[in-house]
Amino acid sequence: MILQVDSTVVTWGWGFLVGYVVLMLGLGYLGYKRTDTQDDYATARGGFGFLALAFAYAATVASGSTFMGIPGMAYGMGFKAGYYAMIYPVGIYLGMLFVARITKKVGDRFGSQSVPDFLGDRYQSPVLRALAALVALFLLFYIMAQIAAAGWMFDTILGLDYGLGIWFAGGLLLLYLTAGGSHADILTDAVQGVIMVAITVLIVFMFATGWGLDGGIGAVNAALDSGQQWDTHTDPENPIFANGWVIVLLFVAHIGFTALPHLGNKFFAIKGTQYMKKFMTVAAVSGIMLPLMFLGGVLGRALGIQIENPDAIIPLLFVETMPAIVAAFLGVAILSAIISTADGLIIAVSQIFANDLYRKTYVPWKGGDPNSDRVGQRALWISRISTVIVTVAAVAAVMTPPEYLAILLWVGIGGIIAGYSGPYFVGTFREETSKTAAIVAFVVAFGVYAVIHLGPQFGLYEGWYPYNENPFASSGIGFVISCVLTYVISKFTKPLPAGHLDEVFGPERRATADGGRDETADRPRAGDDTSK
Repeated sequence: MILQVDSTVVTWGWGFLVGYVVLMLGLGYLGYKRTDTQDDYATARGGFGFLALAFAYAATVASGSTFMGIPGMAYGMGFKAGYYAMIYPVGIYLGMLFVARITKKVGDRFGSQSVPDFLGDRYQSPVLRALAALVALFLLFYIMAQIAAAGWMFDTILGLDYGLGIWFAGGLLLLYLTAGGSHADILTDAVQGVIMVAITVLIVFMFATGWGLDGGIGAVNAALDSGQQWDTHTDPENPIFANGWVIVLLFVAHIGFTALPHLGNKFFAIKGTQYMKKFMTVAAVSGIMLPLMFLGGVLGRALGIQIENPDAIIPLLFVETMPAIVAAFLGVAILSAIISTADGLIIAVSQIFANDLYRKTYVPWKGGDPNSDRVGQRALWISRISTVIVTVAAVAAVMTPPEYLAILLWVGIGGIIAGYSGPYFVGTFREETSKTAAIVAFVVAFGVYAVIHLGPQFGLYEGWYPYNENPFASSGIGFVISCVLTYVISKFTKPLPAGHLDEVFGPERRATADGGRDETADRPRAGDDTSK
């Protein structure tokens, strides 16, 4: 039997939604007041302290997949889904430790406004910038997954048809993003990140006490089918957990997840590198907690809740087991979690058009000055127009809802991870990494991912099981190939000029040469306002 939403839940849900919309519009207005330039819109450079940005980063990483897609996988697959839930944040935050500091420092020196822009500046390569920007358009799949998740929340908690719900979600995003850009994105995400942590704590409590069952955790496990219980680790017929090797590749792929443009952009917004350690600590602790939401999917299965779409298990769990007012509040809170990732993604994609392709590629090609005020203002308008176009396109693309959100979003981002990883990660640690190596590794690794996974997904040929149906394992293979090729080819090709490397690595390069660390690199410069 499919659960019907109680009218009281719907009533309370709309009440809470109105309050949420008012809050988002208020924060969007604050973002608008702080947005005067294209750089403000794209990066909110130096505009936030470590605590707000850490919660915003954790919220952006978690997304609708963590709060709906992964619990949906757990509902259908049982405890095996916990491998995905608990491995992916470790990989992502390990990757963050590798690249966050250098991305912030180099991005601020060159005025980089996106990860593709950072790569172009790092390697003095307009070609690499353009390639990275075009591949980053695959983020549209990620946006589609968030919009679909929002549609299910409207359908489940607010009684609004899925098709209308996705347009409502898109409209809400546009209300504050087109005006406030990255400032609005980070302000809203910080608030939503705190709410998401609180919901996760509640889900863990419900699971640990065997909510609705007698006997605690043991009763939850006993209520599952044998293939879903915690002593079943793999399933040869399930491409995501077919064997131990693909689970290892799932971890490897998520190290490269940090390279995604909507995450890398966040590093530019912190006030200074002296706050990076605190930022990374709070973000990692919060971010590793959030995937425990998968336990709600396991609990829902154990309770025997019957649903049409597994991704809706968390809101239906609340409807089934909580008072109406609580279920409504929690449902709207999860909607905020979904929005918190969608807004960052939309801003990142808008910068592909405004900054990477227009300001940094087209303008120099035509002999113009990319740093002129006229170009900057035009790029700001392109950002806002692109925000509208991208949002509308994503909504239109998911009018028919996908089966598993967690799988949909990886169809596109796996190729980004495969291409970006070598130039981004190897180039961070090995300053002699060559431009040729970066470009070749980018193209080859993306091509390998496309052959292994995208070709079969688009029905061109059957492919090699389980990689043809497992985007995580395919991305992990692409990550390894990208990093290895970047390193090896750099051994046989000409490095970038020493003067450019000095400009890129600055104090870090001198500190390495001196055998020590340049402590002045993290100190505020004269005139910096550290009181904010």
